[in-house]
Amino acid sequence: MSQAAEDKLKGMLRAAGLPMKGSYRRNEVMTILSISKRTFWRLLTRCERDEEGLLVYPDCLDSFSIRRERRVSYMELIDFLARNNSYTRANAVDPKQMRLFEGA
Repeated sequence: MSQAAEDKLKGMLRAAGLPMKGSYRRNEVMTILSISKRTFWRLLTRCERDEEGLLVYPDCLDSFSIRRERRVSYMELIDFLARNNSYTRANAVDPKQMRLFEGA
């Protein structure tokens, strides 16, 4: 677990006015991550694991269902933030490469 990702999530929860708890409903996750309903469902449907049980796509959310309602665990939100922060950094466009597009 990434302490930086957990601290970030705690800040996001404070900003959203939500308490820290074991899992969050769809609308709560949408508020925490500032995403639309369509994006929420895209993140859930992208969740796929390989033969070793590892996520195929880092930009997905693992969820579970309780009484016909999708929920995302607190730990999954932390993992999501950590995965996507490191994925974005590792695969971001190098600022030096932006010069290639100047004057085009």
